[in-house]
Amino acid sequence: MNQMSGFTRQETLHLAGCTSSRLAYLEKVSLVIPYRFGNNGRPTVVFSWEQLLEIRAIKNLRKDVSLQTVRKIIKFLDESGYDNSLSNKQLVVVCDEVFWIKPDWSDFSENMPTTVKVADKDNKEVGQYLLLVIPPLTDIVNDIWEAARRSEVVDFKSFEQRAKALPA
Repeated sequence: MNQMSGFTRQETLHLAGCTSSRLAYLEKVSLVIPYRFGNNGRPTVVFSWEQLLEIRAIKNLRKDVSLQTVRKIIKFLDESGYDNSLSNKQLVVVCDEVFWIKPDWSDFSENMPTTVKVADKDNKEVGQYLLLVIPPLTDIVNDIWEAARRSEVVDFKSFEQRAKALPA
C-alpha cells in the first residue's frame, strides 16, 4: 500500500466518526493496525479503505454491544477459521446476543442464508446455527460517503478516487 491510496489519521477520524483516543485504542488492542511510512520517530500514519470500513463497522456495532463483545466476536471468527473482518459481515444484535448472517447457500434453498451466533453476554451456545432472513446492509459505506461529502477535512474529489465502493 502506498500513502496516496490510503487515508490520513485526520481523514480517518472524520470519515469513521470516531475519536482519536478510540482510534488509538483500536490499534493498541490490534483490532485495526494502520500502515506507517517514513521517519520511525514520527511516521506518516495511513489507513486503508478496508480499515476505514472496519473502524466504522466497530463504531456502529458499539452502539449495541461493548468493545469486549466486539473482541469476543473477532476471537470467535479467528478461532473458527473465518475472516475476522466485521465490515463485510451482516451482524444482528438481539438483547445481549450477536448473530452473523452468513450467506452460505450450500445447505439451504436459494436466498436462505445461515445465521451463526457469534457472541452473547455469557458466551453460551456460541457457534450455534439459526435460520434468519434479512436484507443486505450497506449503511457503513453510505455513512462514510456522507461524512466525506460534509467534511471540511477531507477533499471530496480525492476521496472519490480513493474509495473502493460506491454508495448505494
